[in-house]
Amino acid sequence: MTHIIWDFNGTLLCDAQLSVDTDNAVFDALGLPRITLETYREKMTMPVRDFYPALGIDYDVHPYETIARLWLDRFNAGAVGAGLVPGALETIRRLGAQGLTQSVLSASYEPSLRSQCDALGLTPYMRAVDGLEDESAARKTDIGRRQMARLALDPAKTVLVGDMVADAELAQALGVACVLVPWGHNDLARLERTRCPVAHSFEALEALLLSMR
Repeated sequence: MTHIIWDFNGTLLCDAQLSVDTDNAVFDALGLPRITLETYREKMTMPVRDFYPALGIDYDVHPYETIARLWLDRFNAGAVGAGLVPGALETIRRLGAQGLTQSVLSASYEPSLRSQCDALGLTPYMRAVDGLEDESAARKTDIGRRQMARLALDPAKTVLVGDMVADAELAQALGVACVLVPWGHNDLARLERTRCPVAHSFEALEALLLSMR
């Protein structure tokens, strides 16, 4: 393994609780029931458009576009303040010092993603920071393939680190290895069902990634 593709939200950005708080603020505005972090992690999926019906929300009554606009405005205002997961930047620095190259791949809107990565000090360590060209939060397989082609990455020497079942599915589609972390947007039980290795701390993740070289 010579290259690490990092998912951003939930993996590096400590934003699971911010996401729940943002959902609940939107739900309050629309007169919808609140959710807990536990429910969020049990139900959250990609694309995000599939998440709200899993909570029982009817798009004929509350259109997805309305929810998404309210959500994005509030979330983006608080994203940098959520900060990185403790240990993330230190691990990235050490892995880079070991000669591993790294990149960020996200289903976030790319201008917002780049701004957040800049503010949080990630950009200098990344060969690429790639997100979506719009705010649809659609599947990121296509941008993953484009990133791999542009960076000339060998799938057999690349690992994707993420926090969701969708990241395991993405890694499979890209033909790369996958390691998951349990502090993000899906709960541990869902992650374990993917049969991908799960690292429970950045220290464990760093050791696992270095063992894959």
